[in-house]
Amino acid sequence: MAILRMALLAVLMALPLHHAGATGLLPELDTSSPLATYRTFLSEAQRLQRLYETYRAAPSVDGEIAVGRAMNRMADGLLDLSEYPPATRTKDGTFAVGYLADILHRLPAPSPDSIAHLGDATRWSVPGTQIRLRKVTQGPRMGEWLFAADTLERLPEFHAQIIAEPVLQPDVGVNWHQAQMYATGPLLARWRLENLPHWLRATMLGTPVWKALTQVTGLLLVVLAMLSWRGWVARRAPLLPPVRRRLLWLTVPLALAVLLTISHAIVVSQIIPTGMAADTGTIVVTVGLYAAAAWAVWLLCWLLVEAAIATPAIPDDSLDANLLRMLARVGAPLAAASVLIFGASDVGVPAVGLLAGVSIGGIALALAAQSTVENLFGGLSIFADRPFRVGDVIRFGDASGQVEAIGPRSARIRGADGTLTTVPNSDLAKMQVTNITARTGSLFRHRFALPATTPRPRLAALLRLLRTRMAELPVVEQSADMPRARLVGFTGDAVQIEVEARVHARTDAEFMEVQEALVLVLMNTVAEITEDEAPARATADALAE
Repeated sequence: MAILRMALLAVLMALPLHHAGATGLLPELDTSSPLATYRTFLSEAQRLQRLYETYRAAPSVDGEIAVGRAMNRMADGLLDLSEYPPATRTKDGTFAVGYLADILHRLPAPSPDSIAHLGDATRWSVPGTQIRLRKVTQGPRMGEWLFAADTLERLPEFHAQIIAEPVLQPDVGVNWHQAQMYATGPLLARWRLENLPHWLRATMLGTPVWKALTQVTGLLLVVLAMLSWRGWVARRAPLLPPVRRRLLWLTVPLALAVLLTISHAIVVSQIIPTGMAADTGTIVVTVGLYAAAAWAVWLLCWLLVEAAIATPAIPDDSLDANLLRMLARVGAPLAAASVLIFGASDVGVPAVGLLAGVSIGGIALALAAQSTVENLFGGLSIFADRPFRVGDVIRFGDASGQVEAIGPRSARIRGADGTLTTVPNSDLAKMQVTNITARTGSLFRHRFALPATTPRPRLAALLRLLRTRMAELPVVEQSADMPRARLVGFTGDAVQIEVEARVHARTDAEFMEVQEALVLVLMNTVAEITEDEAPARATADALAE
C-alpha cells in the first residue's frame, strides 16, 4: 500500500465514527453474476445517497467519513481498479462511483433474461450500452463480476452523453458528479461558497478554480516552510559532531513527510478537489513523500555508519572507519534508489520495466565507467586484505608517504616533502607495497674501509670492540650473530669492513637517530684503535631497512 494511502487511512481510522448510517453489519456485496453486481451497485448507491443527505443536513466529521467509506466500499468491491496507479486508486475509484451512479440511474434496469444465455462468457454489456462487466478469471477474486477497467476509463465520455436524460430509478435526487465537484468538508460546508466570484467557481482541470488555487497554495506553503527549516539546519549542522549533524539533517525529510501528509489530509478532507487537479495533487504529494523517504534512508545509512564509528571500538582514522564510510557511499544511493523505484510503481510507472531499464542502463554505465568500477573493487580488496591502514607510512613503486585517506576510487598519500599523491585503488592493489609502519624493527648496515697496511692484530681488536660497543646500546638487539662486524673485502690498498645490527626503530625518524649514534660509535672506535695509524680512508655506504 502506498505511503500516502496508509497515512490517510490511519488518520481516518483514528477518528471516532458514531453515525447511525455507518454502524451495524452491512450485507456482503453480491458479485456472483453481472445482474447481481449491477443490482448491488444500485442498492449501495441508495444507501450512499441517504448517508450524503444526512451529512448535508448536519455536516460533521463522522458523516464525511461515513460517505467516504461507503464510496470506497462500492469502488473496491464492484469496480476493476487494476488499471489505476496505486497512489490515485482510492480517489479515482470514488470518482468512478459518482460517474457510474449518474449513468445507471438514467438507464432502464436490465431484465434477468439478458443473462439467461451467458454460458461460459467472461464479458457482459448492459443492454443497449457499451458499459461492460468482466468476470475475474484469476487471483483471490476469481469468479466475481466487476465493472470492467476499460469501461471505467470511458465513464466521463458516457456521463457527458447521458447526463441530460431524466432519472429512471426511483428515489434518486443526487447528481453525483456535480455533488463531488462542489463538495467540501465539514469545516467549509456552512460557508456560502456560491457567493464566490464567478471566475473562482469556474472549472479548471476538472475542479472549481478556488479548489485548485487552494491546493497549489498549500503545496507552496509546505515548500516555503521546508526551505526555511533546511536553511536553519544548514547553518546549525556544521557546528555539531558527525552523529548529531546527521541526526539533525534527518529531521529535514521527516519534516517534509509530516507537512505533506498534513497538508494533503486537509485538502482531501476539507477542500476535496476532483478531476485531474485531484490526481495531480495526489501524485505530487506521493512523489514528495517517496523523495523524502529516499532522502531519509540515505541519511539514515550515514547516521548508522557515523554512530558505529563514534564508538570506542572503531577509531575515526582506522581502516574499519574508512571501510564503513565506503559502504555508506555505495549503500546509501542503492537504498535510496530502491525506495524511488517502489515509489515510481506507486504512481503508475511499471516497476518491472523501470528495473529492466535501470539494469540495462547500469550495464551500459558499468561498461562506460569500467575504470571506476575497477577502482571500487580495488578499494574493497585493500579493505579486505588490509596491507596498510590510514596513517601508515608505505613504500609503493618508487615513492613513499603516509596514507591519509582511502576512498571508493583512490587513496591519498602524503609524501615526506608535503606533496599529496592520489593513487588509483586498482593500481595500488596490483603493485608491491611495503608497509614501513608495520615493521617490527630496522636493520643498520654500514661498510667502511681501512688501509691495507693496518696491522692484523689491530683489525681483530677493532672487530671485537665494534661488536661490544654496538651491543652496549639499549636500542640494539642481541642474538647469536647480531650485532656483527666482519671483514668483507680486500682491494690491495684497503680492507672492507661491514657492520650490521638490528635496532628497535619502527619509524624513519627513530632509525635516523639510532643510526647517528651507531655511526658515532664506529668513528670513535676506529679512532681509538687506529690512533697511531694514518687516518682511515672511509668509504661509507649506509644501507638501512
